[in-house]
Amino acid sequence: MSNTYRTNSLPLASFLNSATSVKFQGVDTTSTSVIYFLFEPQVEAQRLSTEYFSGRATCNPLELFKNYRVLKDLVFEAKRNITNNR
Repeated sequence: MSNTYRTNSLPLASFLNSATSVKFQGVDTTSTSVIYFLFEPQVEAQRLSTEYFSGRATCNPLELFKNYRVLKDLVFEAKRNITNNR
């Protein structure tokens, strides 16, 4: 079983990237239509995801918005690379 948590949600990925208990591993661009953000360990990322969707998650707002901008840039870069490699 993989120890990697995958999500294509930019807001959730921004929150997870703001957490100190999980580590951002990069993006998966194997699909030409969806870009996934990868985090480890999977169990902790899943726990944080549950907190996020239940409205119980907390984090530093400055970190959250910084991570949102960084991950958004990664999405645009990945989409540009996918388009250029067609």
